[in-house]
Amino acid sequence: MPRELEAVYEHGVLRPLEPLSLAEHQRVRLTLEEKPARLSWESSELIRERREELQWLAKDVGPYAGEWVALDGSRLVAHGTKLADVSAAATVAGVLEPFFARVPRETGVPFGGW
Repeated sequence: MPRELEAVYEHGVLRPLEPLSLAEHQRVRLTLEEKPARLSWESSELIRERREELQWLAKDVGPYAGEWVALDGSRLVAHGTKLADVSAAATVAGVLEPFFARVPRETGVPFGGW
């Protein structure tokens, strides 16, 4: 039976905004209707600025160098080398809007900003 739901496209992955009860590897047919992003002053919802996530990334993240991380506030939800795996783990953990970031590998040479 057809049903309508909203999703967001992030980092090359189309992510539903609600849990789906589908079998692993089940095929589905999608019909896309693009909706323009709302500007902050057009939305009645509060803007999530992701300050906690950015503060977490500013800390010593050495153990996760070269990996993708999924954060929910200051909580590390999942990490790994493949974004799809990290995204799936965040979904399994029940996080509806995780923040994804790739932690850079340490080069030993600080960037001077020139």
